[in-house]
Amino acid sequence: MTTLRPPRALLLDHGGVLMRSVKHPERMDDFAARVHALTGPSSGLDRAAVLADITAGKAAYRAWKNGSVRTPAPREIRHRELWEDFIAADWPPAARALVGAEASWLCRELVLAESDRTVAPGMLETLRLARRHGVRTGIVSNTLVGALNRDLARRFGTDPLLDVQVYSDETGRRKPDPEMIRLAARALSVDPSECWYVGDNHDRDVVCGKRAGTGATILMRPADRRDPHARPRADAEVADGTELLDLLRTALTRHDTGLTPGQEAAA
Repeated sequence: MTTLRPPRALLLDHGGVLMRSVKHPERMDDFAARVHALTGPSSGLDRAAVLADITAGKAAYRAWKNGSVRTPAPREIRHRELWEDFIAADWPPAARALVGAEASWLCRELVLAESDRTVAPGMLETLRLARRHGVRTGIVSNTLVGALNRDLARRFGTDPLLDVQVYSDETGRRKPDPEMIRLAARALSVDPSECWYVGDNHDRDVVCGKRAGTGATILMRPADRRDPHARPRADAEVADGTELLDLLRTALTRHDTGLTPGQEAAA
């Protein structure tokens, strides 16, 4: 396993690192029915059309995110923009204005309908290990509804173990803009070079960590889903939270004992 200098701060992506998701596409029909009911019968929209536009709008948003990842400082979409311009662009003016006015609530309900989330195996233990060793911790994540992630942190008990949470919808920036990591580092009174940043996506996370000058950028992704040709390379790769826990424990142990890897093996 790669040996890294121990961090003063451990920064994590949210989805795919701290949390695991189980998608529920079957719930989108019910969500579309609720949006249809919100627009009312006078809108002239039918339920099938609303579902089709939500599906198409989500696909357009996904393509927009993937395209903007190549820019130096991508921005996050605004809730009203997603609903008025990506989903309801061709709806009657009154219906379009209505979903625009309710856009933040609709984004929250959309995210809740899409998937269920829980803390990934090994991640609570990783946060607790960091806390015991005085390593500051935080979240740096692209997300449509950061407030929902804050609610999840309180629900699953990670909130007391997190010193800062930086979300794209709250800052207006998206990774790989390095300012996302720099914001978290400043909040923790550390330099990015003293941080580990752990993400599950190369274009957004590894590139962001490298641009920010983190002490280590770590890709969390199963071995069979990694791109061997991706550049720049992560400083370390782990399959899951359990491997991240081992990586952090090894770095902290070697630092505490003052042993080099060879000395530790001989001890």
